[in-house]
Amino acid sequence: MNRLNDSSPVLATPYPPPNAQHPSLYKIIPFNVKHGNCGGSLVQFQQGTEPENTLPFSIGKVLVSSDMQPDDVRGNHAHYETEEIVVALNGGCTFDLDDGKGLRESVYLGAGDKASETQPALLLYPHIWRTFHGFEPGTVLLIVANIKYDEIDYIRDRANCERIAPSWTGLGGSAGDEELKADN
Repeated sequence: MNRLNDSSPVLATPYPPPNAQHPSLYKIIPFNVKHGNCGGSLVQFQQGTEPENTLPFSIGKVLVSSDMQPDDVRGNHAHYETEEIVVALNGGCTFDLDDGKGLRESVYLGAGDKASETQPALLLYPHIWRTFHGFEPGTVLLIVANIKYDEIDYIRDRANCERIAPSWTGLGGSAGDEELKADN
């Protein structure tokens, strides 16, 4: 499992490890943090073509997920088209990701050090089954998605996701048609 914004060592590696033949099921986007001379800090992200702090998609909806208990499990779905960026505003949790074809990865996303120069954001592509769990007390997640809510975009049945997955030609979203291949 990869740990983002945590001083402890990586506990395990994703399975299988990302490489040229097995690109990662997610991407980490480091948004720059500005520390003001009046105290506090500011993280800005926006649509556009500027290289700094730019989202890879237009904003369709913004969600805030909070009040999770340590043993809660959220997610348990995939999307046909929705792409999401997740930022831990407080606390943190583990994301288990699966392409439905045998590739699986886990990554921890935490709010991290207030003095840091960057705030990591987790980019979740469509076509990836996502489950998040292991919430730290007080975890608050900001989720920015590329399209408005539409129940038709959700795949909520795991067996159905695995049935559909072989027809997908890639990760979708900003990853384009980047192909993932399971070891046989």
